[in-house]
Amino acid sequence: MLVRAIGTNVYKNKSNGHDLNFKSAKSVSNPYTKESVGENIKDALDVLGDKKLELIIHNASAPSISSKDTGVGSLYSESSRELLIPFLMKYGFSGIQIDPEGMRPEYDASPYVSNSFVYNPLIIDLDDLTKVENGKILSPSIYRSIVTLNPARGKNKGDYEHAKDSFNLALSEAWEKFKDYSLNPDAISNPVQKNAIVNLKNDYDEYYAKNIDLLEPYAIYSILTKRFNNDYYKNWPSEYQNLYNPRNEQLISQIKDEHQDDIDKFIFIDLLAKKAREKGIMEYQSAGIVTMGDNPVAFSNQEVWAHQDAFLKDYKMGCPPDNTNPNGQAWGFAVLNPELLFNNDGSLGVSGKFLFEKCKKLAQDNQGGIRIDHVVGLIDPYVYKNSPIEPTAGRLFSSEHNPELKQFAIPRGKHDSVQKFGAILEKIVIPACEEAGLSSDDVICENLGSMPDYARDVFAKLGLGGMIVTQYHNGRSASDNDTIMLGSHDTTPFKTYVKELYGPYGKDSFNYALWPAVENSLPLNASHDEKQAKFDKFRFDMNRNKPEENKHAFAQMKFTELFASPAKRIQIFWADLLGLEERYNTPGTSNMNNWTLRLSSDFEKQFDPSMLIQAISDALKAQDAKTVRENQQLIDSLDEKAKEARKESKKLNLFC
Repeated sequence: MLVRAIGTNVYKNKSNGHDLNFKSAKSVSNPYTKESVGENIKDALDVLGDKKLELIIHNASAPSISSKDTGVGSLYSESSRELLIPFLMKYGFSGIQIDPEGMRPEYDASPYVSNSFVYNPLIIDLDDLTKVENGKILSPSIYRSIVTLNPARGKNKGDYEHAKDSFNLALSEAWEKFKDYSLNPDAISNPVQKNAIVNLKNDYDEYYAKNIDLLEPYAIYSILTKRFNNDYYKNWPSEYQNLYNPRNEQLISQIKDEHQDDIDKFIFIDLLAKKAREKGIMEYQSAGIVTMGDNPVAFSNQEVWAHQDAFLKDYKMGCPPDNTNPNGQAWGFAVLNPELLFNNDGSLGVSGKFLFEKCKKLAQDNQGGIRIDHVVGLIDPYVYKNSPIEPTAGRLFSSEHNPELKQFAIPRGKHDSVQKFGAILEKIVIPACEEAGLSSDDVICENLGSMPDYARDVFAKLGLGGMIVTQYHNGRSASDNDTIMLGSHDTTPFKTYVKELYGPYGKDSFNYALWPAVENSLPLNASHDEKQAKFDKFRFDMNRNKPEENKHAFAQMKFTELFASPAKRIQIFWADLLGLEERYNTPGTSNMNNWTLRLSSDFEKQFDPSMLIQAISDALKAQDAKTVRENQQLIDSLDEKAKEARKESKKLNLFC
């Protein structure tokens, strides 16, 4: 039985069915309470056109109760179940956009260079492993020491190095204890623990048999990374740089003979991560919340090493030069071999099958949909050999006059050119999602930045939605199948954006951004005089001494723009929702601050919900007169709740 209290931090699972064995999962209805702000918000979203409100949050940013803080967050931990799920329910969120959840490189915390076929061990809730009902395969003393020694404990920053080293220690002990217990389960005196070990052993044997062929190369990569103290295969001795293309059976057998226990342990840890994730997903689903996965455009070193025949040998993917990056961006990502995407008969080739399986797995794991990172990198990737500005660089499928790339070029303007540019999406990505139970409506395409016209034609042909970031675009330019947001994990924090507009960028920049914000906060049929009057009230005027009022009003209108736009899917990055100025990620950089910002255990105390609630009410007021009249009671209720929230949170003043 799930016990919840809307508006409080109570969300406790009293059933012992949700353990590592997760043999049963009860679906529990969400109680409808008119007095609940969450229900008011959901009612308003329905009136506004069946809109979805979703939070963008990565696993590492999830909150931890201080006594359970291992240095990194997990969306599937008990902490998230107690702190995050009630918060999402309270404010009407129906989904979370998560990060790529694959195993990350040894020395990089970025989720966007992770292995899509192996789960990130850091999503495992170590506390669960100490419990009798889960086999007690981790000593409580080791778990307590990991928490106690965490340098970031109680802070709103994670510590990837501490977490990585601690999880290695903890999961090694879990493996050794599991082996000992499963060899002689009858020696376990506690029947609950014994039953858990027996079930876990059965699950492990089944998982091993089903996944050994897929996971073995990645396990061996992990072994060789430790052997050579380097996680990039091109820095290894030549005989190890390519074991699988073609297979070097003799050397592979030798490694397996020497390290079979390490391979077995690798698969065991992957199973634990999968179980932790599935347990968490059931909790979110019981609360009416779905997850959207994230398909990175990059392939991990492990994936490229194990499937070198699927990739071009000499080219890497990056970003072309533009006004902000005159030298382009050298990402160094591997590029799928275009000649091996499809066979002559139209069936999938080696590269096509690899991408299909990657997308299918992600869709199976996330029934709320999947985000396609840098979708133009699929439609027409920008490739280079040594530098993005060298003559051999260019877009792979549209460089007709590039001597080195013209062999791959699709002639533009032909009657089937849009179909050919869209083939990867139409014949690989979307069918993979459909086979996993999703549809093209569940595909969220990250189309920010430079997007060639023919790539936009692909979107139109396939009916796919893109992203509208209101720091750059007018919300009214959105289509109903687009996803709209204030910013993403890569952009300037929203609060910083507002401050800079009103400060160092000067009045022209602020006033330029203010006009569309005003437009989006008023009904579609508002007159020019009405727009002008509201603009004049809040414009940047050096003679008016009301900067805080102006900035707050502007921020409020930008929030309203999210809900007043035609877009059906609204996503808010968690740091923007809380009004933080610290940056989560600075694209193009690699340092210890990137990817570490997270929710503190008391994050809700720092949250002023008035702007969110008021934005939804104002979006209702911007509808036609009939809709406003029919929903006046709901509008009044939201206005009152926003007023109460402002009164309670007046010291926060988040956006001033």
